[in-house]
Amino acid sequence: MLEPQEDGLVDLPDYEHTEDEMFPAFPPPASPERRDEEAEREEESGSGVRVPVPPKRTVKRNLPKLDAQRLISERGLPALRHVFDKTKFKGKGHEAEDLKTLIRHMEHWAHRLFPRLQFEDFIDRVEYLGNKKEVQTCLKRIRLDLPILHDDFVGSNGRSLLLTQVER
Repeated sequence: MLEPQEDGLVDLPDYEHTEDEMFPAFPPPASPERRDEEAEREEESGSGVRVPVPPKRTVKRNLPKLDAQRLISERGLPALRHVFDKTKFKGKGHEAEDLKTLIRHMEHWAHRLFPRLQFEDFIDRVEYLGNKKEVQTCLKRIRLDLPILHDDFVGSNGRSLLLTQVER
């Protein structure tokens, strides 16, 4: 077999006798400590001017509160009229089961109204809010079966009860 160099068909450089290029080593990865050291060196040398970095702005969200307005809203006390529509209580001899059913429905209503509070804390807050005039008025309207919400003012024929009273 013929050597390629002898025949002159291929002129390849002689890689066996050449030296590799020398590249500088990679710097170590940046870390917070390294940045602090570099900043100190720049301050000492006076070459770098340290620019203060403004603090990150945090967005404050208004957390909803369980107040009288939320309690008398559509999901609040007026919704209690419909919470027990499909509930069947067993009656005499099953009082414990009926009480569990009642409490479970009340917990569900409380969680839908204000999910951030545990049920016991919710009850404490509702007891406190029960002294507010708005809540007492709402409870009186519920007991007397008076309209509370906008939907309550609409009669069975689809017309507003206020309009039919004005027309009379």
